[in-house]
Amino acid sequence: MGHQHLGKLPGSRKWRQVVDLISGGADVKDVAAATSKAAESQMIDASNDPAVQHAVWLLTQIPIAARQENFATELRKLGLQVGNRPSLIEVVTAMTEAVDRHVARVGGRTDLGEMAQLSAAESLNVVAGRELPDLFDATPEKAQAALGGLGTVSQFAVLARDFFARLSRRQLGYFLSRELSQHVGVNSRFRTIRDHSDFENALDLHCHEASRIIKEFSGEWFSKHTYEGGINEAKAGRFAHVAFKKLREELRHRRDAHA
Repeated sequence: MGHQHLGKLPGSRKWRQVVDLISGGADVKDVAAATSKAAESQMIDASNDPAVQHAVWLLTQIPIAARQENFATELRKLGLQVGNRPSLIEVVTAMTEAVDRHVARVGGRTDLGEMAQLSAAESLNVVAGRELPDLFDATPEKAQAALGGLGTVSQFAVLARDFFARLSRRQLGYFLSRELSQHVGVNSRFRTIRDHSDFENALDLHCHEASRIIKEFSGEWFSKHTYEGGINEAKAGRFAHVAFKKLREELRHRRDAHA
């Protein structure tokens, strides 16, 4: 994938089908599934992407670190550069910077990796932030408690689902965003900007609903591997690989059920 930036979608048969679905007024479920199928060969295997591996690994390890007495020390062991009493924002920022340093060290920066890095930061901030009534006034102790709460079976499942929903939406948007804009106007798929926006919002919701499949297995996976030798980056990569596969299958299933 590298850093290529798409204009219109590629001209292969699968991509032409995506364009035909958009222009023909197909439901968002059909467009999402067709895009996922067409993009498979152009996406780097998530289990081999260093930024995906590191971001997912940090999502598994930060909640564990937050359950330790010396939270800041444990974060530094993970490669996060934080002060002695880090806030949630500081932890999220440090995680993003840690992924940057990791990729700079091992090489292999990709668009998929950057999407994973951003999605991980957003998910950690949003899911942990739900436990903080006022994010900017929350004490470091409350931020640590909120992050530590993500280390349970049920709450890690929520975190993982949020992450993969955001990442899958970004992946689809990477390919679709410019093509969708070509279909706005009189006698086009989207007669108004509002119609275009409604479709984008429906795609957001569709990815969130499809990601329910991730929630069903991720919490138990986290618990099992945490207590059976711990989670390293290779395990995190394999988890991501399985999650992406399940998401693609779910997108196809929802298309077929809709049909």
